[in-house]
Amino acid sequence: MLRVVHVSKTFAAGPFSQKRISAVNDVSFHVPAKTSFGILGNSGCGKTTLARMMLGLIRPDSGHILVDGEDITARRSQLQRQRRTIQLLFQHPESALDPHLRIQDSLLEPLLAHRLAPDSETRQRKLEQVMALTRISTGLLGRYPHQISGGEAQRICIARVLLLEPKILVLDEPTSMLDVSVQAEIFALLRSLQSSLGLTYVLISHDLEIMRRFTDHLAVMQNGRFVEQGPPDFLFDCPRHPFTKELVENERFFSIASHRDASAAL
Repeated sequence: MLRVVHVSKTFAAGPFSQKRISAVNDVSFHVPAKTSFGILGNSGCGKTTLARMMLGLIRPDSGHILVDGEDITARRSQLQRQRRTIQLLFQHPESALDPHLRIQDSLLEPLLAHRLAPDSETRQRKLEQVMALTRISTGLLGRYPHQISGGEAQRICIARVLLLEPKILVLDEPTSMLDVSVQAEIFALLRSLQSSLGLTYVLISHDLEIMRRFTDHLAVMQNGRFVEQGPPDFLFDCPRHPFTKELVENERFFSIASHRDASAAL
């Protein structure tokens, strides 16, 4: 469903600098249909740059990205055809919604932009279908983004991308700004949608526990490179690369510390 082949990307060190900084360096991976692929790494390691290239928002300096068999780095026409196939779920759902639009208008915007529903009756039918899938109350449609919770905003963002009937969703830290209980609800919803719609996920996160629970295959990224790949349980139980070992040890330390603090509070 998604194949990334020897992709690299550099940026200028400054507006007048000749020096280039490597953000992504010779990254390759593939994601089979209806599976979840995780990209784990610290801030600044190149995760978001890689995601932006997968979505066609920026072009790689070298390498190829194939979405559903088509190379979107080859010609602009291929990218345009695959715009609906691969969609992004943002880290900050409240910022992804236009503050001047009511929720209903934000939801309908993709249909109008891609000219998918020529009449209001078709648009309304599609809207009701995705609202049922994502369990969104009709009472939210007349509200503005500042009048809803973070969890409701993320559900609305999920519903909005589903209106385009994508095959791949790139999830860029989709629950990092939400409470733990709401995080669990969102991931349960995403799992349900994957099962019912056959979606393929690329999850970007720095949270080891989420990666272990949610992904089928995991890549650990450091300084623009993939340093280790494999099933999450194997990587976390038997890490080989020093950076993976460091991530796992830090996670265990904070987990023990949190448990100790909770016990003391009791």
